[in-house]
Amino acid sequence: MPFQLRRVLQLGVVLGGTLAACGATRADVVVPSSGFLNNGIGDIFQTDVRVFNPTDSPVAVTPVFYRQPNTAAGLSADTVPAADVVVPPRGQVSFNNVLQSLFGQVTGAFGPIRFRTTAPIVVSSATNNVNGCNHTGAIQGQWIPGLDVASAMTGGTLVQLAASTSGTAGYRSNLVFFNPAAAGSANVTANLRAGDGSLLSTSTFTLGNGPAGFRQVNNYKDFSPPVSLSDTNLWIEFTSDQPVLAFASVINNVSGDPYALTASAEPAAVPALPVASYTVSASPTAGQPVTFTDTSSGSPTVQLWSFGDGSTGTSGATVQHTYSAGATYKTAHFAGNAAGVSGAAQDVVVAPVVPPTIKITITASQWQWTPQNVNLKVGQPYEVTFQIDPAVPSVHHGVGGPAGLGNQGPPANCFFLNPSCVWNFTPTANMLGSPGPVYPYGCTQSTCGFGHTNMTAGGMSGGTITIVP
Repeated sequence: MPFQLRRVLQLGVVLGGTLAACGATRADVVVPSSGFLNNGIGDIFQTDVRVFNPTDSPVAVTPVFYRQPNTAAGLSADTVPAADVVVPPRGQVSFNNVLQSLFGQVTGAFGPIRFRTTAPIVVSSATNNVNGCNHTGAIQGQWIPGLDVASAMTGGTLVQLAASTSGTAGYRSNLVFFNPAAAGSANVTANLRAGDGSLLSTSTFTLGNGPAGFRQVNNYKDFSPPVSLSDTNLWIEFTSDQPVLAFASVINNVSGDPYALTASAEPAAVPALPVASYTVSASPTAGQPVTFTDTSSGSPTVQLWSFGDGSTGTSGATVQHTYSAGATYKTAHFAGNAAGVSGAAQDVVVAPVVPPTIKITITASQWQWTPQNVNLKVGQPYEVTFQIDPAVPSVHHGVGGPAGLGNQGPPANCFFLNPSCVWNFTPTANMLGSPGPVYPYGCTQSTCGFGHTNMTAGGMSGGTITIVP
């Protein structure tokens, strides 16, 4: 690895180049790779960093270095914090050889640096060979924008990569993946493909969090199987089970100059237009929640509901709605995604609330019915029992009428009580008119009094039923 250090450490950025070009700023920025290394043949690499504050107020930044293990230098993996750095308004701070000057590291240290803050900042870095050109002069590396942690992706593409079988001619590429999560690990699967799409190799790389959340892939030699070819038209597609930052560089093997690459999220395929459909829970009743369930095809991401009573719902694949009254409601459902919107409609018949049955008893004594007058409400079910007063068992009565109710009147066994009958009756609105709302009833027997006394002679009185709204 040492002879590649300059190339490896000057990696391109995921979205970072785009951010810098647009003048955008972000908080919580990662310098993808930094180093303070000696390759053993006299080349010395060190990384310089610049942090810029575009706001009009001071910004406090907390730097953290994720040191990678370097057995040759006797360094283990470690998380190395530094004291907060205050960047003045519209100002910039610089750290030459940042690993030594800011984090107190010795030669052999390398890895990503994270600058945590809640304010927008711009960060860039360059890794330089301070003893290059055959140890006769410094070589300045490219300045690379830092990566916004919020730009971490679970899948993307790095294009126009290169590989070379020669370390002194042609081009080669290097990849870095970094997991910015506070905990857990990430598993990245990368497919290396030729320009025509043919698969050359597939490998899975595990990234932990913190110091272990960094994985460097050197010129595809870390792929399994490794790739040994010379080609300048290669590309990588990757997926991850956690959001990761991914970046790469193409390096001229003669001059050592790197060319930064940007990773792009693959555009999502346009989904199929949904075909809207829905179901409604069985036997809906007023006053009870009615369940509407989206059964649309095409994976809709938006559901809109119209319940037919002036109420609407703006989200949810399953929703509930309560109707205040029984009726037939014209409902509709709209299902949409990126391809468009479709709708469906259906009538929903909601049964009215049926009140509990009220029981009333009307008793015939010697000369009268008790009670003689009963009010019955429209829409209210009643169970009316006509009976003979058990204290006067010699009285023989039957119920005549109530006049005008026809087949809705008392059943046939009420015309001669022996000793009672039951009349189930629910008044309707049309009973409020002629001949109502008062319906008289009387005795049907010719001798309805005590001891079979004639009704007229005995003065047996009738009764009335009044239908009220």
